[in-house]
Amino acid sequence: MPEAVPLSLVIDDGCPVVHLYRHHLPDAHDKEPLTGDGVRLVDEVPNSLLDEFCDVTERHEMAGKFSIVPMPAGRGDIVRGIDGHPPEVTRSWIETARTRLGPRFDFSPEMLTHDWAVDLDDGSMLAETELVWSRHQDIRTLTPYITHALQLLADAGIDASGVTSPWSFADHVESEYQQAIMAAQVAVNNRKHSWYFLHAFDDRPWTRPYLARAEGGNTLVSIVTNINDHFWASLHHSRDDDELVQSIADRYLTDDGSEGAILPILEAGGWPAIVTHWQCLYGNGTKVGLRALDLLGERVNRLLGNRIRWTSCAEAAELTRAAWTSG
Repeated sequence: MPEAVPLSLVIDDGCPVVHLYRHHLPDAHDKEPLTGDGVRLVDEVPNSLLDEFCDVTERHEMAGKFSIVPMPAGRGDIVRGIDGHPPEVTRSWIETARTRLGPRFDFSPEMLTHDWAVDLDDGSMLAETELVWSRHQDIRTLTPYITHALQLLADAGIDASGVTSPWSFADHVESEYQQAIMAAQVAVNNRKHSWYFLHAFDDRPWTRPYLARAEGGNTLVSIVTNINDHFWASLHHSRDDDELVQSIADRYLTDDGSEGAILPILEAGGWPAIVTHWQCLYGNGTKVGLRALDLLGERVNRLLGNRIRWTSCAEAAELTRAAWTSG
């Protein structure tokens, strides 16, 4: 029997309380953010979603990575707490992530705010988003920025084995970005081998993680995703019906196992990586995304259990490094 193929679940935008998507919409600060069908977006994502997400991932033994935004939208941080909420609310969320997700999911900062860039000298917000700011930086400025992000997670008790780009952070200066990640990981975690998530190759089913950089005994692996985020449909609808749940799961794998985005990747020799976003799982309170993930987990294990194995990003990176070393 062929060796099982790694399959990873990649969660972006994770953070306590804050609904990051509200801050990303055009004119979000000037008018009421709405879903795709015109319903007002909820103000926050309740921390109870994390417990329910843990229930789903534990039930299906899923693995992958879970981003934590250290200063979500500039509304406090994961060490001091989120503005407008007692610090205990943030501490409880972090502890749940650490203890329940930690055994099967790797953590990464998704830079600092996933909104406006931060002036590290005084903590104020700059006039550029992190995406725009990052594209004209170099190793001298990116290293302290990533170091601060990793340090906030460390101070909160989270060991971050990798780094995630908010949007396409630093894609125009990727070589500088890679060097900065490696330097920051050594400085904060004394980690010589790390990974980062920047690239989504939805049109390349054969894609696998690859060794992006190796210098002086240190390595950096690029984790890539190769399936579009179909859970995003939950932000276009205020519906909460089972038909929508099933249609989202069908995009990845139908109930009879005959169709879905995972299959062409397996056939092409790629490693499937499913990416979605924290607010998509909440679905503006409907939890359509989380319900679809639960259904997908059941289908994957029932129909593909002998062909795949749920794999964390750090493990995928280690397999990539081992193949490079042996090759």
